[in-house]
Amino acid sequence: MAEKQPLDYAENEDGWEFKTSGEKAYEIIYQKILRGEFPPGFRLSKRKMAELTGVSVIPVAEALKRLEEDGLVESKPQWGAFVTIPTRKKIIELYMLREAVECQVARIFSETMTSEQENELREIGRKLDNVCYADELQEDLSKLHYQFHSKMTAFTGFALLEATLRKTSLFYLLYKAIRHNRANEWKESRYWHELLVDQIKSGDPDKAEAAMRAHIRESYQAILRDIK
Repeated sequence: MAEKQPLDYAENEDGWEFKTSGEKAYEIIYQKILRGEFPPGFRLSKRKMAELTGVSVIPVAEALKRLEEDGLVESKPQWGAFVTIPTRKKIIELYMLREAVECQVARIFSETMTSEQENELREIGRKLDNVCYADELQEDLSKLHYQFHSKMTAFTGFALLEATLRKTSLFYLLYKAIRHNRANEWKESRYWHELLVDQIKSGDPDKAEAAMRAHIRESYQAILRDIK
């Protein structure tokens, strides 16, 4: 019989929410990975993670399993769990998957976008396109970028597309956590995201897909130039 996990609680933008010990452990480890505190290849000892998160080993095991499903953690028989190392091959494969997913999202969304959804995406896109990139803003910008793309995907109403995008985006955030040299690459506003919304708003699925493909590939090519 599975161990009954105690509830913890935390405050978010919607108020207070209850979390199990496994969810609490997941959040703590997840944040430390994406902030670069646990670097790629770092061994995630269940005992040490239990001490760090203040829960027992069983909830930690549950959290590590979820992180492995997210692609942030890899398990090695007889060795345990380690933070995933973002190799060139993995990055290429996940970007191919991300391109396929987001191009399909753009096609679907070009025919279903409402005025409210457009305004919500434009607000996020405007923040992204008009910010001055700096090291201290990387974490917030990464979250905002993920929010833009995840909301668009959620607006299609297809849960499997959402789940796939989440996995590819988390791997990208892991990569960003260990690579900071692109922070000052863009000095001026690019209007990437607002222009993308414009193309999707056109209602032409082919035009929307082409715009999304160009958007994804420009980011992808910048990453490939940055890795060996």
